[in-house]
Amino acid sequence: STSSYSLSDRPTLKYGTAWKKEATSDLVYQAIQSGFRHIDTACQPRHYNEGGVGDGWTAAAKDLNLQRSDLWIQTKFSGL
Repeated sequence: STSSYSLSDRPTLKYGTAWKKEATSDLVYQAIQSGFRHIDTACQPRHYNEGGVGDGWTAAAKDLNLQRSDLWIQTKFSGL
């Protein structure tokens, strides 16, 4: 089945992950545990750690029994 989303489906409060460095995973985990469901990141390794975002959301989802569809993960590409 195909899913579609509108802007009204997206959570309005976002957790930003810029400049979190090696703490990204723990901070994303804590944000999701605290109720954030919209995580903002970018494919720009100088300021973002997307691997940490993935680790943090995966651990939180497992502990809270969340599915990927329960979270809105926003990423973008920016020049290096």
